[in-house]
Amino acid sequence: MKTVKFKTTGMHCEACEQLVREYVSELPGIKKVKANHRRAMVEVSFEETSTSLDDIKKAVRDAGYTPE
Repeated sequence: MKTVKFKTTGMHCEACEQLVREYVSELPGIKKVKANHRRAMVEVSFEETSTSLDDIKKAVRDAGYTPE
């Protein structure tokens, strides 16, 4: 299992955090998702054999936010 943290811009409230968690959680192999709009950070623990960081960042973009 791998854990990554990355900055994500565009989140302004707890509803934004929830949306990011929902989109990322739909990917296979996701174990844990944390989103914090105050720190503009997303942290994800996942199985590298099931999904990739690129897939996770795409899910964040699909939710309407910008991963860095």
